[in-house]
Amino acid sequence: MLTLTRSKILVVGGISLSLVLLVGIAYALDLPPFKKAGDIQASDVCTTLGSASTTAAALKRVVPEKSSYSFDDSLTDLRLDSSDSTYQTDCVVDGDGEQLVWAGAELLEYGTTDAWAKEVLGQYDSVSSLAPFTAGDEALASAKVAAVYLPCTSQGANRHLSVVVNLKKHNDAGDSTLRDGLITLAKNAAAYAHTKAKCDAPAKLGG
Repeated sequence: MLTLTRSKILVVGGISLSLVLLVGIAYALDLPPFKKAGDIQASDVCTTLGSASTTAAALKRVVPEKSSYSFDDSLTDLRLDSSDSTYQTDCVVDGDGEQLVWAGAELLEYGTTDAWAKEVLGQYDSVSSLAPFTAGDEALASAKVAAVYLPCTSQGANRHLSVVVNLKKHNDAGDSTLRDGLITLAKNAAAYAHTKAKCDAPAKLGG
């Protein structure tokens, strides 16, 4: 009886020791639930997202917690002067290898703002779910996407910039918080694009 009890103690002790070792290994390798949360630094965010400090703060409000974040900025076509009708940039925000946010700006023209909303924003969310905010000639947002259609050229074709920020993966914040964060990102990106694209028409971004 004493031998059996001693054997049980040894088995339990061995299991406990194994659990301690497994926990230690998980902690050392940053495995869940001990994975350290990464941080979004203003110095790391895409240049095309505009104001680095407010952009970093807005991203923290909307993206899920990840151990690391990366930013990929792509300036495909840059408008060189008033005769140039092309401008396009893209920014991708990744977390642990998963795409969290995509933001893009493009110089184009639609006959109406409704046509722009239906064709451009309809790719990301139901147009009926989008609520307006004040920016450009048209600005709409939901908890998934925020976009601004703002004047760029005052001569010739009177083209506009279409600036879109799409949240692909979000944290546990409510829809209102997510929408507000996306609006900040869209306005920041729109302000940057309007300057970078050498626009001469008023941006109508306020502030």
